[in-house]
Amino acid sequence: MKPLKITMNAFGSYAGCQEIDFTKLGPAGLYLITGETGAGKTTIFDAISFALYGKASGTNRENYLMLRSDFAAEKTKTYVALDFISGDKQYSIKRLIKKSGQEAALLLPDGTVVSGGRSIGDKIAEIVGLDQKQFSQIVMIAQNDFLRFLQSGTDERVKIMRRIFGTERLRQLQEQLKQLVKSESDRRDFILHDFKRHDVDIYQRNEQFREWEAQIRTDKADLSAVNKKISEHDLKKQALAAGLAVAAELERKFADLIKCRNDFALHEAKALEMEEINLRASRGETALYQVKPLYDETQKAAANHFAAENGLKQAKDAETDALARADAAVQVAGSLPPLAKAQEALAALVKEWEAAASHLKLLSDLHLQRHEIDGQQKTLFMEQMGFESLDASFKKEDENHRAMEEAFLLSQAGILAQGLKTGSPCPVCGSCVHPAPAELSAADVTEEKLKKARDTKEKLRMKREKQSSACGILASAVETRKQRFIADFSVFNKDADWESSVRELDELLAQTRGRAEKLALGKETDEKALALLSADWENAMKRKASTEADVKAAQTLVSERAANEQKHKKLREETKLLYADALKAHHFIDEADFIAVLPDEKLLADLKKQASDYRNHGEQLKRDISRLETETAGKVKPDAEGLRSEQETVMAGAKALNIRRDEINSRLSRTEGVLKELRRAAADFEKAELSYAAVKQLTDTANGKLDFETYAQMAYFERVLRAANLRLKMMSQNRYILLRKTASDDGRKRAGLELEVLDAYTGKARSANSLSGGESFMASLSLALGLSDVVQHSAGGIRLDSMFIDEGFGSLDNDVLELAIRTLSEMAGANRIIGIISHVSELRERIDKQVQVEKTAGGSIVSLKV
Repeated sequence: MKPLKITMNAFGSYAGCQEIDFTKLGPAGLYLITGETGAGKTTIFDAISFALYGKASGTNRENYLMLRSDFAAEKTKTYVALDFISGDKQYSIKRLIKKSGQEAALLLPDGTVVSGGRSIGDKIAEIVGLDQKQFSQIVMIAQNDFLRFLQSGTDERVKIMRRIFGTERLRQLQEQLKQLVKSESDRRDFILHDFKRHDVDIYQRNEQFREWEAQIRTDKADLSAVNKKISEHDLKKQALAAGLAVAAELERKFADLIKCRNDFALHEAKALEMEEINLRASRGETALYQVKPLYDETQKAAANHFAAENGLKQAKDAETDALARADAAVQVAGSLPPLAKAQEALAALVKEWEAAASHLKLLSDLHLQRHEIDGQQKTLFMEQMGFESLDASFKKEDENHRAMEEAFLLSQAGILAQGLKTGSPCPVCGSCVHPAPAELSAADVTEEKLKKARDTKEKLRMKREKQSSACGILASAVETRKQRFIADFSVFNKDADWESSVRELDELLAQTRGRAEKLALGKETDEKALALLSADWENAMKRKASTEADVKAAQTLVSERAANEQKHKKLREETKLLYADALKAHHFIDEADFIAVLPDEKLLADLKKQASDYRNHGEQLKRDISRLETETAGKVKPDAEGLRSEQETVMAGAKALNIRRDEINSRLSRTEGVLKELRRAAADFEKAELSYAAVKQLTDTANGKLDFETYAQMAYFERVLRAANLRLKMMSQNRYILLRKTASDDGRKRAGLELEVLDAYTGKARSANSLSGGESFMASLSLALGLSDVVQHSAGGIRLDSMFIDEGFGSLDNDVLELAIRTLSEMAGANRIIGIISHVSELRERIDKQVQVEKTAGGSIVSLKV
């Protein structure tokens, strides 16, 4: 992946739109990203990472909303656009930051556009061959991180390499093996617990199993004998239960016969009381169903007549009230002033105000035009001053060019004259005689200087002509606007010119504004007064019409209710006569006699039910007595007590036998269950023993002194050191080689990733922490490049055509710095670009191609130096 162009808008420290065209820096080689601390050098790589993956490169830039520039205006959009090539194909991606989330679009070489965060993420990983984490590790080398890698111990390096090479999965495998061993051990112990719970030695289990099998055979024989005796007792219980049932039934029938005879005697004693209840129920039923409906009609008719009388009275009262309100409405309408006169006066005032307002708008527009014309005149003056300055500069450069051209021609003649020889022809005129050859000019005028002077003169000529054209256009525009202003002002003074119209404008504007404001105030007052008067007239007319309608409605209601009162009066008299006839026909002395016997529905139903129940109960007692006398005829009372005593004896014997059977069953079930359980557990134990032994051996190997993860990291570490030493030997001029220590200085700590440096000058190895600042930088840079190579190879052999190295060059002397640059240049080769992010001044002198970042009060800006 190689970036071609990056565009950042309101991103990081860049307030506006900043564009970096990497193609101008060439297809390969080193270039420097330089600027003050905090200017935004590393932000350029952040922008590349964000465009591709939606995340910045640093761990402190996880919140994408924090990437928006604090310098940007509120409505400015924050986005990054990146053009890049991967292989031989070109791609474009744009990613926009919004409060609600990110929006991104990826343009493929065939013109297809991919959108959606997940789809773009998968496609970028496919195109580049790296995920975001791998991209940040391989493409961006942060020197401070790898200096810590150089100087850290084994434990810290384990964490770093675990993060870079993903060896966490090996450590997880080790932990999973530990958990598996524990699980198998717990399973084995669980099975052993079952044997211990039954006090059985698992290795002597067969002897105990044989004892339990003998006990099972004995219990089964005893159980068969007990079951036989229980069956015999069950037959006796059934026979005694049948005899007791017959005796109990006969006893019950003798008792029921006595009770029925006693109940019938009590029943006959209530005969007179029941006759009175029957009579009361008969008269009450007549009163309730024959007379009460007529009584209810008289009450209803009386209530309706009373309501009709009240309704008639209310209608007459309403009629009187409506007539009074109608008279009042007529008086109010007669007291209001005429509406048409007020409307005519307001219309005349509005017309006068509209004319004044029209003049005021025209004068205000003219006032604004005058100020704009004044501004254009000032601009014209400044442009004319600029033209005069350019004209003077051009004349000066023109004279300078003429003088240089003359000196150059003289100089050329002098050069030719030096080669002239008597008798040889002149290359210019062909003469063989040279009486006065030209002399060399004292002025040092070269063809290149002459060309530069001519170019300078021509540039000034073009600027002068452009400035002249601009002045002419602006002067024409000013004059056109003045003529338009005079034409518009002619409405007020048709003889005025520019100067007089300007003088009259302000005074005329003030007078017109005052008159318009005064008319507007009077118009507003009259409009309010007319609105109030119109509302009063409208309300008066509505009130008059409403009261007239109320009078008609009230008079109609009085007529209707008078007729209704007469109708209900007639109905009341008719129902009263029918009710009196009914009292007489059903033998009620008067209304008081009727009310005294009138029951409600519930009481009547209760009286009738008492009479019915009495009759039914007597008939049922007669039938029961007859039946029981027939069923007990010729029979004697049985000895039920003796039968119950014999039954209790048989049941006690059966209970003892059941207890014995339950004891045998319980012991037998328990013995069989334990035997079955332990036989199954024994089979499980044999499998668990084999599984535990295999897993225990594997985890002892994986978690030994040299565990899986450390072994894998040592292999990676050796590959990193081999790749790093290729650079370190060159930069240190074959003095230093990085070595992996095979033993730890502290026997209590894990060995394997300790680092030391072999010094060729002394032939001895020493700690990497003993290196000087410059030497540490060389070693850490070599480690970083070596680690980048190994990670890149581990990512599937992906070739990255670009790399960024962030800071760290400040501690190098000139020779080492030269070696570092030469090493990086060789790495870049013909196809790779390597960007160094640094503010070291020596790098600006050694690296020609530069991306310069300048920090300003309004946000950083970027420029290229090619």
